[in-house]
Amino acid sequence: MEFSVQRADFLKELSLLQGVVERKTTIPVLSNLLLEVLADSVRMTATDLELGIRSSCPAKVKKGGVTTVPAKKLLDYVRQLEEAEIHFKMAESAAGGSLQVTCGRSHVRMAGMARDNFPVLPDFSSKMAVIPPAALAQMISRTIFA
Repeated sequence: MEFSVQRADFLKELSLLQGVVERKTTIPVLSNLLLEVLADSVRMTATDLELGIRSSCPAKVKKGGVTTVPAKKLLDYVRQLEEAEIHFKMAESAAGGSLQVTCGRSHVRMAGMARDNFPVLPDFSSKMAVIPPAALAQMISRTIFA
């Protein structure tokens, strides 16, 4: 797996996913993000087994792949980087490998976990419900005080 992303795009999506990631859990993989590198984007998934979020950001992909990485460590590291392109490269191994993150003169390695341990989120191929915008706005205005 090898790809690169713009820091601003990646940081925006990472920040969104942090609200779901478990910090203290009995299942270690729940404190990780699932990174799936597709043809022209990186899809990130986080879950706490009750709530799950899947997000993506555009990427320059050299080689696709899948891994999980510690969400908190990755966010803290990306926040400290300068505004530039971040390069990711996966060093494969049986235990999930390590993710090499490079930006400018900064280099770091993060231990990954195997994708098999990460819970599968369901795919929703069709719309579950359609709510007109006016009705949604009315419902929010009636309950916002709570």
